[in-house]
Formats: sequence, C-alpha cells, structure tokens
Amino acid sequence: MQTVVIAKGELWLHREGAAPRQITSAFAREVQERDERSRRNSSWKHAPRDSEQQSGVIPANALWGRQQGAPLPPPRFLYACFGPDADTLYYLLRVGESTGLFRLHLSEDREVRLFHRNALAVQGLAWNPADRRLILSVRLHDGTAQLEVYDEEGTLKGAITGGDSIDAAPALVPGSAASVVYQSSGVARHPEQGHLTAVAHATLCQLDYRSGALCILVDDARYDHIAPRQAADGTIYAIRRPVEKPVHERAGHALMDMLLMPVRLLKAVFGYLNFFSMIYGKEPLRSAGGPRSPELDQDLGKLWLHGRMIELRKVRDDPQYAGNLVPASWELVRLRPGHATEVLARHVAGFDLAPDGSLVFTNGYQVSRWQAGHSTVLAKHELVEGLAAGPA
Repeated sequence: MQTVVIAKGELWLHREGAAPRQITSAFAREVQERDERSRRNSSWKHAPRDSEQQSGVIPANALWGRQQGAPLPPPRFLYACFGPDADTLYYLLRVGESTGLFRLHLSEDREVRLFHRNALAVQGLAWNPADRRLILSVRLHDGTAQLEVYDEEGTLKGAITGGDSIDAAPALVPGSAASVVYQSSGVARHPEQGHLTAVAHATLCQLDYRSGALCILVDDARYDHIAPRQAADGTIYAIRRPVEKPVHERAGHALMDMLLMPVRLLKAVFGYLNFFSMIYGKEPLRSAGGPRSPELDQDLGKLWLHGRMIELRKVRDDPQYAGNLVPASWELVRLRPGHATEVLARHVAGFDLAPDGSLVFTNGYQVSRWQAGHSTVLAKHELVEGLAAGPA
C-alpha cells in the first residue's frame, strides 16, 4: 500500500519500505521562476521614491494588502488521488491566483498539466477507474458547489449535481461503473437579496450519474457526516461531528460573553500597548519570564478544513483538542446495514479507504492505519490537511 499526504500545502508520497518522497511541481517552479525574473527586471518600478518614504507608524502595505512587487506565496497542493495504477497521481495545485489539475507519472517524474484557471475553488477530487473519469466538486459564485465529471485529460463532460446545495468530497463506489458517494448540505438564502445566509447539516448521498438514481444514505440533523467512503460490501465510513449551531442558538452564549468580557478587555488593552511598544521601543511588553521560543511567538493563524475554520491556537491551548488538529467530537464512524453506528477513532481530521479494505486516517499530526481493530502509525507530519490511499 502507498499513501499520499498533504501537510502544510506540501505533497508527500509514502511507500512501504521506502523513505518518504516529497512531490514537487515543475509547473509551479516555472511560474515562480518567471515571477522572480519579472520582479527583478521591473524592480525599479516598485522602488519607493524619496517623496513616498514611509512616514507613518503603520506601513502602507500592512494597511492596503500585499506590497507591489512582492513574491508569489508558496504553491499549495489542495487534493490528490491515485489514478488507474500505482504509478499515476492526480492532484489539484494552487499557484498564485490560479488553481490547476495535474497528472503525475511517478516513475518518469513527468508532470502533465490538464488545465488551470483563476479563482477556481475545489472541494474534492476522485478517480473513477470503471470509465476513466475524474469527479471534482467545484464551488460556484453563488456559494453552492456541484459535482462535475472530467475525462482523464481534464476535459469537462458535464455537471452531475446542482441546485441550492454544497455537494463535496466525492468518492467512487467499488464495483459500480458510475456510482459516487458524497456529502451534501442545503443552503438558505435571504428572501429579498438572495445571498447565502445559512448552511444545513451535511448528509451522505449516493448517485449513479448515468441513470440519475439518487438516494440519501445518512441524514441526521444532530451531526454532519462528511468525507464518505463506501466499501465493496456496502459499509459506509465517514467523519461524524456535531452540527455547529448559529451563535443565537447556542445555549449560554450570552452568559459566557458576559463572564469573559473583563478578560477580553484586558487582552485588548494589553495588545494595544504591546503594539506601540513594538513600534517605538522595538521590544514586546511580554518579554518578562525568560526567553520565549519561536513557536510561542509565531502567529499560528487558521486553517480551513472540511468546511470549518480551525483556529490553530486552540490546538495548543484547548483541552478538547488534546494536541490534535480537531477536537474529539470529530469521529471516524462505520455504518453497516442492520448494525449500530461504530466509532473507530476520535480526533480524525481526514481518512481514506485503502484498496485492501484497511483505513488510513490522521489526527492532523500523524498518519495511522486501522485494520482488524488495530491501528499503527505510518508517518508523522505537521498540519495534515488531507490524504489518499492507493495500491502497492
């Protein structure tokens, strides 16, 4: 078995008995080199004039966004899956403002760019070996997402879902020529202005995109069921998590705000004074207590994962996370006809069903394999955002 892992936007290939291999993109490297040459040749255009020298407290680029002539951010791999054999890999890659679909032939280290577009937002990728088709979940401008079918060369064949819903995380059903399982959430819109105002819980659906037959596999208003996989015997695997209620429906939220108000005010005042201390004195106010490690002072930021915003600071401080990327309420569950729902693992940020029937899953920091009731650690990475299992 081999596994591809996306961690901090990087793509890694793990094969049994071999060292991890980082996958890089020749297209991304070419774009960055071209951007660097362009910036070097036109640097005189962006150099500040004497009359434009910074005279304020806050730099202009901090107020108005990225500075002109700034380098492109590092490329980020978004999704990956194995193709018709163990030597073929498909992936989606974002470079600058563009997102592209690529095919990589591993043994030749040959990358084929199928297409790339500006402002393309994708929420899932799957390969159908039966008719050699790719299934993508593509986000539309109105806030919905639909499943689209592409051939192996990246040519769009058509959309197979639609309507006021967010259809994402497609996966193929083994033994079926054109059946796909996916998660679907209905959306609510403003009655007058028409913009999206709320998203319903995620249900699990199965669609045969040749016959059009659609059935709902799991629909529980208390939980989101996301990233489904279906085994050959009909068993469904998915991540289950409690539905995130709107703020006005959360019991005790107003009381909690009142209790935390003094703490939040103190933090705001301290942050305000610390900002001016850094600007004028070049020293932070919180230096007392000994030297601080870079990990404590860095801005941990946020990560968008399965439609939820993960505040990375909580990973360190919140006991619900216990050092994992997601809380314990994110559970890997197994649903078998005629059986109660089984919880196989907790703190699950992503998983995939391997061809041999085993499961590969991650808590965001290590990748593990679950088989016959036992789990073993396969690899360790920082901030694992996705993975895919493939043949040996």
